[in-house]
Parts: sequence; C-alpha cells; structure tokens
Amino acid sequence: MNRSTRFRAMIGAALLTSSLLAACSVDGDENGSAGSDSIDIALSAGIDMLDPQRSANGPDLAVMSQIYETLLSIDAETRELGPNLATSYELVEPTRWRFELRDDVTFTNGEAFDAEAVKYSIERIIDPATVSVSASQLDTVKKVEVVDDHTVDIVTKSPDAVLPRRMQPIGGSGRVFIVPPKYFSESTPDEVANNPVGTGPYKMESWDKGQSITLARNDDYWGEQPDIARAKFSFITENTTRVNALLAGEVDLIQRVPIEDVDRVGDADGVHVESSEDGLVHTLLLDMRSAPFDDIKVRQAFAHAIDVQGFVDQLLKGHGRALGVPMSPTVAQFDDSLSAYEYDPAKAKRLLAEAGYEDGLPLATKTSAGRYVADKEIYDTINGQLEAAGFEVAPQTVEWGRLISQMTKGSAGPFYMIGWDFGEGDASKQDSFLQSSSSASIAKLPEYDRLSDDASATTDEDENLRLWQEAQKSVHRSYAIGGMWQADSIYGMTDAISWSPEFGDNVILKDIEIAD
Repeated sequence: MNRSTRFRAMIGAALLTSSLLAACSVDGDENGSAGSDSIDIALSAGIDMLDPQRSANGPDLAVMSQIYETLLSIDAETRELGPNLATSYELVEPTRWRFELRDDVTFTNGEAFDAEAVKYSIERIIDPATVSVSASQLDTVKKVEVVDDHTVDIVTKSPDAVLPRRMQPIGGSGRVFIVPPKYFSESTPDEVANNPVGTGPYKMESWDKGQSITLARNDDYWGEQPDIARAKFSFITENTTRVNALLAGEVDLIQRVPIEDVDRVGDADGVHVESSEDGLVHTLLLDMRSAPFDDIKVRQAFAHAIDVQGFVDQLLKGHGRALGVPMSPTVAQFDDSLSAYEYDPAKAKRLLAEAGYEDGLPLATKTSAGRYVADKEIYDTINGQLEAAGFEVAPQTVEWGRLISQMTKGSAGPFYMIGWDFGEGDASKQDSFLQSSSSASIAKLPEYDRLSDDASATTDEDENLRLWQEAQKSVHRSYAIGGMWQADSIYGMTDAISWSPEFGDNVILKDIEIAD
C-alpha cells in the first residue's frame, strides 16, 4: 500500500471501535427487550483502568474505544485508512506526516479538540514516565509540531510508513487515542483512569467497580448519533454463567461462546451465533531475560513438549488454527512457510536433560480462566504435556485485571498466555511483545530488534516484506514463543439485535442496531 497517498473526504459517521473485545445485551427494564434503545454488554473479564494511553487490556479497550477516538478510521473490508478526527493526511517529507483536523469537535468536558490535543496525546504516550504499552510502536517519533489550530505534523527520526496505522482504532496496543490536555495534565493518573473524558459518541455514566460500567450516548457528539442510547457493560467471567444469561434473555450478546456451547446457542430459539476467523493470535510468551528460558535448549524443550495442533483440533474443534509465527494470516507480511513446532515429547525431555534439568524443572505459572477461548482447558492440557516432558508446573489462576497488569510490567512469571489483535493488518504489532523497548516484552532478541527497526524505517514495500519475513524466521529459530495459535472470535446474540463481527474481537457499539 502506498501510505503517502493524500485523501480528503467529507466525514459522516465515524467508525468507533472497541479494540479487543466486548459483548452486549439489549436492556428494556431489568432484562433484555427488543425495541429498547438501551443495551447491556457482558464482558468475559473485568476492566482495570480507563486510561487509553496506559492500558491496552482488551476489556478496558472495549469500554474506552467507545469514549475516546483516533485521528483515522479503517474500512472493515479493505482495511484502508479513512478520515475520522482528521479529515486528511499526507507525507509532506520523508519523515514528516501532516494531519488536517476537524474544527467542530469538543471533548465531553468542554475542551476543544485541536492540534495541541494531538501533540499532547502523542507526547504523553512516548514519555517514559507514562509507562505506556503503546510507546514501543511510536519510538520513531522525534517530535510533534503544531502548524495551526487544526493542522499538526508528526516528525519521525527516520521514514516510518506504518505510522498512520497507529492513528486508527483497531489493533489494541499502539493506537493513538486523543485525550484532553488540560484535564489530563491537571489530574492525577488515578483520576483520569477512573473518569474518562473523550470525543466519542459515548461518555461514562457510572462505574460499579468489579461489577459493571454504564455508558450514555454523548448528545453533543460531532458525528452521527448511534441507535443505542445507553450501554451497560457487565463482567461475567464464568463461561457457563455467561451463556445461561444469554439463553435466559438477561443479556443479548456475549463474547467467547465456549466451543462446547456453540451448537446449543445456535440451535436455541431467539438467539444465534456470529463468528470471525480474524480472532486474537494467542502466544505462550517465555521470559528470556533470566533462567531458565534464557537457555535456548529449555525453550526448545518447552515448544516440543506442547501439541498445539492437537489441542486446536480437540479443544477448538475447527474454530482455530495452529501457527508457526505470532501473527494473523491476514497480515500482509505473514510468512506461511513457517509451521508450528513439531510435537515431540521425547525430544523435549532429552533437551531438558541436556540443559541440566534431568531431574526436572520446576515452573510456577499464572493462568487465566474464561478470558480467552478454552483458556482453562488449554492451560490444563499444556501443563499436563509439560509435566510429561519433565517440567514440574505449579499453576495459579489469577484474576484477569491483576494478571494483565503483571504482564504489562513483565512480572507475570516465566511463561504465560496472552492474545494479540492484528486488526491493523501489519507485522509491526509484534513489537508490542517482542521488541526489547516494549514494557510488555519479556523477549531478548537483538536480531529481531534490528530487523523490525529496519522494516519500520523503509518505504519500499518489497524490502519491508523481506525484512519482516526475516524477522519471523529469526523469532522461529530463537524459540522466543513456546506456542502460537489463533482462535475464532465467537459471539452469541439475541435476534433482537443486528451486528456482524467484521473486526474479529472488536465490537463497535455504534454499529449495533436494534432489529426491526
């Protein structure tokens, strides 16, 4: 794609996305009822904080992406960039991107959206004091210059053809959501995390921590008003409870329909199943910074001990695929020549002994339950296979908000499972968990760092493809990730609403309609 192409367009309705994942339900009085303009949303995990520059946690983004907006939008079918808070953009110099901004937008606290807001938002992300999970994907930014009230330039240290992809809302970490500078600079981190203020079609109405959060339609929104006037996001982490709530009419859309319940939901009266193959890419990240996974033989033993294809076949039952690289097959630079690691428990046991652990290797691990498709069952399978190869696994189930906080700080343990949204369609998303500069990375891959830096700097598409495929081969050779797979995004919903998961794990609340 030629990212220096200039576009200008009249903006009607903006695409408003909830990155990563969400689920919803139509709410008349206390239970769902067709014809109401309120909706209840059942998430598979609770939310942690509502600061879009410090969190890329899926449940957090499910809420924040309704409140905060990005400069650009992305087309569901073509994945081409389009206007949103910015009306146009162009590459005016090899290292200077210029964005023309809307002049009729205000934040819900009354602050004006302008070039200063864009400058502040980007500078806050790249400020080390913010400890932003998105900072690593903006490390090419040298400075942000205000040209006038509604024109802003982003100057990079070297050519960065992918930078506009950070200005759209799909893809989780690396997104640039625009925040109000006066409010954020005058408030504490806890205040902005608990009281979000954005430009989007919704604003926070109330938050019952640990239970639910309710959003109300922003009547002063600059774009087209959505059908849904109020949305209540409830946190239903237990799979069976979530399914039963849908079937009982208590909620009208759930994410993470358990594989074993897909047929039951699909066959039930008044509800149906929608799914997308472009779901999260799951990775078993290994902490290469210290023993035991600083030893490649231990990493190899781990990878060959696990039968990824086996649990994809048995537990996902066709609703997923094993991967040889940590990215979605829909990504332009995806290298399909790399296969999942071979399952060979005898080889794993031999490698572990060669690494000095012939008597076994104790491993403490923190696990989730209900956050991802079949995650508990997958963890149980993995842990059993690791035990058979000589690892001694001591698992501990941890509440998701606490676990993701530890993951983003690199303190979640020697290995863990985490899913990544590749909705932006670019290989650079890997930097979130592989680049040594990322706060969420536990990898130690100098060759990957160099290749990804070079790939991000080139504007030559063929060279970009070559470098990213070399980077994938380097990761595969290094056994930096113990296993990779992609699970379909599966939703159950009442027939009272109409919605299609065009962006995989992302639910766009503004796109949900009440069925006629």
